[in-house]
Amino acid sequence: MRYEHDLQNKLNQKYSLIYGTQSDSYRYEIRYLRDFIQGSPALRAITETLENSNPEVNPGEWVRDKFSTRSYSWPDTEAGRAKIIWQFINWWADGADPFGLAQSFSVSTHLNTMLRDMTEQTVRTFVAYLQGQLGSASEVLYMLERFARRLEWFDQAELYKKYVDDTKHGEDTYDTYLRKFLFDQGIDYPFSQPKSASGQVDVAAGLDGDDPLVCEVKLYDTSRKGYGVPYVAKGFRQALDYAHDYGKSVAHLVTFNLSDQGLQMPTDEASKPWPPRVHVEGVTVYLVVVHAKPRPSASQRGTARPRVVTRDELVNPHEEEAGED
Repeated sequence: MRYEHDLQNKLNQKYSLIYGTQSDSYRYEIRYLRDFIQGSPALRAITETLENSNPEVNPGEWVRDKFSTRSYSWPDTEAGRAKIIWQFINWWADGADPFGLAQSFSVSTHLNTMLRDMTEQTVRTFVAYLQGQLGSASEVLYMLERFARRLEWFDQAELYKKYVDDTKHGEDTYDTYLRKFLFDQGIDYPFSQPKSASGQVDVAAGLDGDDPLVCEVKLYDTSRKGYGVPYVAKGFRQALDYAHDYGKSVAHLVTFNLSDQGLQMPTDEASKPWPPRVHVEGVTVYLVVVHAKPRPSASQRGTARPRVVTRDELVNPHEEEAGED
């Protein structure tokens, strides 16, 4: 997961520059950090979720009521604290004087020391929060990458035969296989289709904990009516809705490609990391495609003609007869 690793390293570099800067250039380094976060879709999705989370925490009111000279307190949740610090960063980047708040974090009267004390207790904490969110995403993506390889290398033919023998319940076959794999990898509650405000999500792991995994499963099979790209787009919308229901900034759409075509998903990242990902409504939806149909050898396949799915087809799909849910 090199993409997330690079972001984590760059966040560390930004923090080091802020911590080591002098008072007269502090706001510039803070502004560079904010620009970096807003220019990185994965980080921006996290901050957009923060802004809409913990509605009972109003940063301005919290500072007024909970901060004083050499004294402060945070909300009970890590996300609430991160929400307040993100507002600090925006205030400072927009030109607000940081020294008023610095008096809450430091006993020193030296300006640069006050800023360093405040930076360590705010910006460092916020960077750690962002890195933790990215780290969780990386672990899940690693599991899904291993899952795709296991199916394609070891179980593809067996599962495809089950699918052909009972296409009516084909999605259940692949959904169950995925849930079993996730359980074996240490996700304790990969139960299928728990209730949510938007209906049912195929895989929502750890819903009794603090960090549920939202993952929608869909089939792509051009030999069956209703299982084309619009059906995959339906899964994209469902994954997005479930993420909102559970307050998540990340969701996953796993598409089992049961056609003779390759399936190429869109991505919002210029560097084109694996898997492709689209950022919509403050949520990053990772698009994992698994080649679930056995294919002829490379010498017998002929010219490859992949089905290239556009971003618009996922985000603003056209109507088509839907298959099973």
